[in-house]
Amino acid sequence: MDSSKGFGHYLDRTVKRIQLAYQKAFKDRNIDLTIEQWVILQQIYELGDTASQRELTNLNFRTRATTSRMITNLVEKGYITKSLFERDLKRYKLELTPRGRGLIETLLPFIKELRAIGYRNIDDADFQVFLNVLNQIWENYANVSVANISKL
Repeated sequence: MDSSKGFGHYLDRTVKRIQLAYQKAFKDRNIDLTIEQWVILQQIYELGDTASQRELTNLNFRTRATTSRMITNLVEKGYITKSLFERDLKRYKLELTPRGRGLIETLLPFIKELRAIGYRNIDDADFQVFLNVLNQIWENYANVSVANISKL
């Protein structure tokens, strides 16, 4: 690895290539979603009745404003509804509409194929090492402050 670029360069270029591949695949299939909107839809689908705007903000490492804009777009497209939880009037409950559920169920096989492209030619053991390394990098940066970085 070229240490002058650091591993961030490699992570960034890989994420960008994945995003471009998904955007192209979505465009070629006339799927009117961004990758981020798909992730939000899938998470609502997986969380079921407990899906909240706050939880999605935390899961996606986005600001509240960014998450709110994505959710507003999905509501406008008719894929989800947004309402307050019955017993917690400070949290927004997110639910798939029938149209949104249909979209998820239609697209899941296609998304699985797209994901499989990333795993191609990587055996399970190597992929597990990759995930372990990413998780260790995540942990290494969890509590970074100026105080624990040596001075130049």
